[in-house]
Amino acid sequence: MKNHIIITNDYDSVKMELIAEFGSANLRFIERDEILLDDAKAAVKEAYISENSTKIIVLKGDKFGIEAQNSLLLILEESPKNVGFILVGPGKNIFLPTICSRLFVKNRLKPLARAKTGLNYKKLGLKEIYAFLEEKIALERVGKFDKTELKAMISAIFKEALENGIKFSEKELTYINEMMVLADLNAKTHTVLTPLLLMLRDKSA
Repeated sequence: MKNHIIITNDYDSVKMELIAEFGSANLRFIERDEILLDDAKAAVKEAYISENSTKIIVLKGDKFGIEAQNSLLLILEESPKNVGFILVGPGKNIFLPTICSRLFVKNRLKPLARAKTGLNYKKLGLKEIYAFLEEKIALERVGKFDKTELKAMISAIFKEALENGIKFSEKELTYINEMMVLADLNAKTHTVLTPLLLMLRDKSA
């Protein structure tokens, strides 16, 4: 099996496909928000534990640390017998060029359906904002509204606002972009959406 990179925004589906293809007994998963040096060392150590059958080591992360990637270079070029590596992430840009040049890249990104907010931009009241936030916060608490969903929701709010005739100043556009950055840094849902929705309420009043 050839070592490769998988780019995906639906890791759960990819994981299930890998289990179906190789069998869970032949897979070793290291799953982190960010793959760090210790994770890479653990993967290398696992690679040198001999097996009679094929062993696939999967490293999945939203980010891959530079030290971690550098420590993987040699073993990706010269993997032990019966051992394969699969690196999984949300974009090719998170991997060093030295990694990408050594591995085949499989693009498994799926088009995401545009999120819908259900908000009334013509009459956006505090009661509606509160109910909307409570719903999203409840989903966040049970792990069903992460930073990907939050960013998609910010984008949907912005696009729907434009479609409803709401105009934004350059300063406001910069602010919305900052909200996207905060979401990407794992800011809490209420921290990002509350000021954004209050701004829209003032603009629709």
